[in-house]
Amino acid sequence: MARIVKSDVLVARYSICHERVADTPVEEFVGALIAIASVLGVLILLGMGARTPEQESKKAASEIRADIPGQTGREIAFGKVKHVIDGDTLIVAIGWRDVKIRLSSIDCPEDGQPWGDTATAGLIKLVGGRHVCCEMHDEDHYGRTVATLYVKDERGKYMNVNEKMVARGHAWVMRRYYGHLPESRRNRLNRIESWARRNRVGLWRTQNPIPPWRWRAVNRMKCKR
Repeated sequence: MARIVKSDVLVARYSICHERVADTPVEEFVGALIAIASVLGVLILLGMGARTPEQESKKAASEIRADIPGQTGREIAFGKVKHVIDGDTLIVAIGWRDVKIRLSSIDCPEDGQPWGDTATAGLIKLVGGRHVCCEMHDEDHYGRTVATLYVKDERGKYMNVNEKMVARGHAWVMRRYYGHLPESRRNRLNRIESWARRNRVGLWRTQNPIPPWRWRAVNRMKCKR
């Protein structure tokens, strides 16, 4: 028969008592409260770091003004791209509103026009589903907000989406409608388009590219016949 030592009996009694105490409803209730408090604490800390859409707009506006001189828009708003319609038109969720944006000062090939689908894909690649900043300029006769869009690049700096579409050969500069921009920005757009033409980037490597405004005019004439 195994010899039972007094110390073994004391350890066994302590273990049994400890298990009984831990299993009581009071201990379980206290443990649950501690767990809930811990979760709430984490959520509160996360909430303290979150920003409202208005705060995000102000932060983004200050970053854009610091990164890119010559801002002329009446308003700078922060939003998220919901849908790209074509190469120069998209829907951006700003606050609680869905705003139809027409990219300012550029014109992309239309749907059905050569390079139209490629230009649309180019805009999707740049901003699809991303957070953007909109420098609002005006409203056109279709009720669209005319704006310059900015999105962060891989370095975390805001880049001008309108200029990037021209640089990638997806758009023409609309000189008839860029008078609201300061001269420095108009000159920059002209230089970017000249560079894209000279290097045959994007649509400039196609045969006889037709500006969208001419293509629209020709198609309107066909429809009237």
